[in-house]
Amino acid sequence: MDPPESSWICPSCQSISTTRYCRSCGEGRVALAPTAGGKTETGPKPSFVGRIQASLRTLASPPGQLTADWIRGRRVGYVSPLSLFLWVNVAFFLVQSASGLGILSWPLRVHLSDESIAWFTTRLLAQQRPDIAASGDTYTDVFNALEAVHAKSLVIVMVPAFALVLHAMLLKIRVPFKNSLTFATHFLAFALIWLCALFALLAIVLRFITQSAARTLWLHSMDLVVSGLEATVLGWYLYVALDTVFSLSRLRRLLMVITLVAALYVILKAYHVVVFAATLYST
Repeated sequence: MDPPESSWICPSCQSISTTRYCRSCGEGRVALAPTAGGKTETGPKPSFVGRIQASLRTLASPPGQLTADWIRGRRVGYVSPLSLFLWVNVAFFLVQSASGLGILSWPLRVHLSDESIAWFTTRLLAQQRPDIAASGDTYTDVFNALEAVHAKSLVIVMVPAFALVLHAMLLKIRVPFKNSLTFATHFLAFALIWLCALFALLAIVLRFITQSAARTLWLHSMDLVVSGLEATVLGWYLYVALDTVFSLSRLRRLLMVITLVAALYVILKAYHVVVFAATLYST
């Protein structure tokens, strides 16, 4: 039986609806094209590659536009937030491995030397692997290889953690948690893309610094600059996206950006602790 003339077929779930948005999946109504018989039907759904390209293009043009479109039901031309994040995550770890730089995957020596978490990691290592001195480099190689695997799979835990912080800051305007989760997923996907570009640039610069002494000096002097650059771009994304998606005032956005960037730093450190513990208990 053909649907009534005023209804439309959702291209995402194929449900018949008479409202502006699909009651089954929330997809927004798309333009209907008349057929030879005078009936209407939806156009073909964009290809997966086309939806990936559209999602990446809309992610930062302007920041928050992809999230706003998804929340409002304009989803046909995009991949889901989770799918986008996972594909970007794969690309990020490939770039990180090729560049030789790391922010999400740390070797054992970094886990044990980072001042913010070393007090915990060194104690946990001593408790779980008292024989580490005897195993030496062999254990280090095993740990580093397994840590890289856990880092890739556990990066997703940062999404709900960031969403919870954002949701707590939006309680007064009663934003549904699913919207905060969508925002967090898109933001962290953008963060990984930005780090991909930054790592590629740093890898090119390091190629021109051949002397080990100069290389070490450059890394020490540029560490704060690079960290500041990372935070500045992520802060810019958050500031614009909070207006695009939630229409917040400038002062409130500024305060939220400071809080969210600080929260992201804490979440990143907690992520490293989780990855370290998961790797340690797996070896």
